[in-house]
Amino acid sequence: MSDKYNPEEQSVLQKIQNQTGCLLLVIGVAMLAFVLTDLISSGSSIFGSDENAVGEIANEKVSYEEFNATFENLKNQLIANNPGIVIDENIAKQYQNQAWNMVVESRVIEPQYEELGISVSPAELEDLTIGDNTHPQIQQSFQDPETKQFDKQRLTRFLKEDINTNPDALKSWNEFQDQFTRGLIAQKYNQMIGSSVYFTNLESKYNDEENEKSRSITVVSLPFNEYEDSTLKVSDEEILAYIKKSPKKYEEKASRDIEFIRLNVTPSKEDSSDMMLQMVEIAGKFKESTDDSVFVSIMNSEIPYSDVYQQRGSFSPSIEDAIFSASVGDVLGPFQNNGTYSVLKLTDIGTDSLYSVRGSHILFNVIGEDTAQAERDAQELIAQINNGETTFEAEADKRNYDATRGKGGDMGWIRKDNTVYPKSLVDHLFSASVNSLHVVRTNKGVYIAKATEVPNNKTVQIAQIDQTIFPSTKTDGEYYRIAGNFIAKVTANQPFEEVAEELGLTKRVAYKVNEEFLNIPGVENPNSIAKWLFSNETKENDISEIIEIDGSYYIAQATKIRQEGLAEVDDIRPEVETILLNMKKADILAPRMEKALSKAKDADALANALKTEAIVVPAATFNNANLPNIGEDKIIVGTIFGLKTGATSKVIKGENAVAVVYINNENEFKPQANLDQKNQMMDQLKQNFQQKTRRSLEEKAEISDWRYRFYN
Repeated sequence: MSDKYNPEEQSVLQKIQNQTGCLLLVIGVAMLAFVLTDLISSGSSIFGSDENAVGEIANEKVSYEEFNATFENLKNQLIANNPGIVIDENIAKQYQNQAWNMVVESRVIEPQYEELGISVSPAELEDLTIGDNTHPQIQQSFQDPETKQFDKQRLTRFLKEDINTNPDALKSWNEFQDQFTRGLIAQKYNQMIGSSVYFTNLESKYNDEENEKSRSITVVSLPFNEYEDSTLKVSDEEILAYIKKSPKKYEEKASRDIEFIRLNVTPSKEDSSDMMLQMVEIAGKFKESTDDSVFVSIMNSEIPYSDVYQQRGSFSPSIEDAIFSASVGDVLGPFQNNGTYSVLKLTDIGTDSLYSVRGSHILFNVIGEDTAQAERDAQELIAQINNGETTFEAEADKRNYDATRGKGGDMGWIRKDNTVYPKSLVDHLFSASVNSLHVVRTNKGVYIAKATEVPNNKTVQIAQIDQTIFPSTKTDGEYYRIAGNFIAKVTANQPFEEVAEELGLTKRVAYKVNEEFLNIPGVENPNSIAKWLFSNETKENDISEIIEIDGSYYIAQATKIRQEGLAEVDDIRPEVETILLNMKKADILAPRMEKALSKAKDADALANALKTEAIVVPAATFNNANLPNIGEDKIIVGTIFGLKTGATSKVIKGENAVAVVYINNENEFKPQANLDQKNQMMDQLKQNFQQKTRRSLEEKAEISDWRYRFYN
């Protein structure tokens, strides 16, 4: 452990370590999860230039070397604890994000621990390791293999005796202690934040009222959306003046707009034909193979060899009958499904301990209906089917709302121990003759049941070779040529959209793409586009080169470049223009309503004077700001609960209307003294404050994430 946690007086645990050079080579899967999920790692103090930075935190650069070291360390831990694991793109992305969170933690959150003096003493660490309160994660890593219970002697023996098996033992254990201690400090910090807030009984009462208390009101309104005046205009100057009053609300990060096209490189008919010929050749060799598992491996099948016996219902319906009709040694296929070609070889036949049956059903739901009547309706439908007036399949598709809809009621092959369908229905299918129709009453409704295959317990062992078709070099080159042609046309000043239409391509757009939120609709991995888009060399209206992402070619144009600061008028106009128009409408309509209100004795009289209607809302609640003819209007709803019973409001200039509300009465309401609800709200409040504290610290640090520059 670092000196930060080691006063001069050594703990018992430290003495054991110094005497034995203790070992922790494999922490175990559970402890790995604890370390990766809850713990943090210190960051390097080496900062590079912008060109070598993956981000910036609190005005200090995060160098690629520092970040990548953290990232690689996480991957190495994963590999060490999961031998043979293949780190694909999804796993790499997950651990890359984990590494970034650890760097942010070390730069933003950890300094708070030091300022607050939060630490873990040697005595605490000893107690949580070899003391009376061994941490659950450590207990889980030192269990008796037979009882699965924590074995403290095993832990002590580990620390005292297992010292010569690996020269890096002491280093590994010290690294674990350091991470473990950091996790405990983080836990103390969160507990401190959580304990600084409290949800009082009064707050619980008000929360209960906001959710349950309601008032009966009458509202007379003049909605803005019903008032048309072509003379009302909003100028750019008015919009600018409005947003300057609330600069924080309308400040925006630097962002860029793009339009782009995507060429999804797909195999040609020729590619498909070539693949079919290859699979036919493989099928011939497969038939002659004497070691099927080796042959499947040599052919690089996307499905590894398996010697598991499979029952009916395990395969696609289109090929299942052929499989179960084949003999041992028969080769079936090639079959093609969604671009994947398959060749199957029947290697053995067995029997299942349970039988399967195939059937279909039509369901009569009995909710709110008499079960006996549902049975009579089912019998009547059977008669219609038998008379040829309709078909079983058509009625099933019309009446069923489960997975059989669109399949003519086909349930597929069902085992005796099935849990999807009612037991009485399944039992009936097993005893029924094929294609006979019967009414079956179950706990889920009344069914018309039809067995479509006799019960069967046959199983098959299948060796399978799957190959997905990929575009050939020739096909890929053709798409690349189209992309090059596109660039040539748009760089010759032909409009982007016009070229897209000419070449039969769809132009897509993405607005306000920024470095912190790389969201480009339709692009799962936008890093490569972002590298070009946010390059200092990219100017407004520039066209990208051909960008390859996951087997597709993209070409983009930067249509707008915005700097950080107050939003531009054109960008904010749709939102603010509506607000300002409504304010102008309120200024026109309010005097008209005030004049009518001064003469009206009640809501109906006011409504008649304004040629509208008085609407009674029997139960308006504070948390539901949606009012008839008005919509969601927090100003009007706030006024409703700010008045006394029997009162009439003044003219309210709301968000969506001018209105007058009459408070008829307060509905009966009994506060609920619910301790569980209060505790739940308390837990939520603590969690919110913990999240807000972290968010505030991160906002203050002004974090910039530039990882996209280095990782695809």
